Amino acid sequence: MTRARIPRPHEVAAARRDPRLVRAVRERHDNAWRTRGACQAVDPETFFPAPLEPADAAVQLCGRCPVSGACLAWALSVGDCHGVWGGTTARERRAMLVAWRTEEQQEELPYAAYGPQADLVVSAGELRAPQRPAAGATRQVPRIPMQRTGLALRALGDTERDSVLHGVPLLAREPVHAG
Repeated sequence: MTRARIPRPHEVAAARRDPRLVRAVRERHDNAWRTRGACQAVDPETFFPAPLEPADAAVQLCGRCPVSGACLAWALSVGDCHGVWGGTTARERRAMLVAWRTEEQQEELPYAAYGPQADLVVSAGELRAPQRPAAGATRQVPRIPMQRTGLALRALGDTERDSVLHGVPLLAREPVHAG
C-alpha cells in the first residue's frame, strides 16, 4: 500500500478555485442528497476502483448527478479519502481537503496567477474573494529544491509557461556541458 503525500501549494491553489469545490460549499447543508444521487442504481464497486485502475466511469456518472456538490461536501467534512465522491478522486480530494479546512496561504498566491481566474475561492470552508498579490509584486514561483543529476534545470519563459495545460510553471531540462 502506498502512502498518500501532502498536497503541494500549487495543487491546493488550484483546488481552492475548482468549481466542484465551490459547488460543494454552496450545497453542503443538503442532508437528503443520498436519496437523490445518480449512484443509487449503480454497483458501489464502480466508485471504489482498485489501485492503479481508472475511475473514469464513476467520475462521468458523478458529472451527471444533481447532488454531486453535496456528496463532495459530505466526503470532505468526514475526511473520506477513498473512492470517488462528488466526481473527485482521492488525490483531488486531498488538495480540496486542505482548502476546505484552512485559510488561503501566502505560499499559494504565486500559483494562483497561472490558473484560471476565479471570482470566488474556498478558504476554511467558506466562499471568499481570492487574495491578490500586493501591487507591484513580481510573478515569481518559489524555488523547488532539486538534486543535480547531470542535467541543469532552467525555468520556462512566460510564453512557454502560459501554454502549459494547467498553467502551472514547469521546468525544462538542458544537458550540462562539462568544462
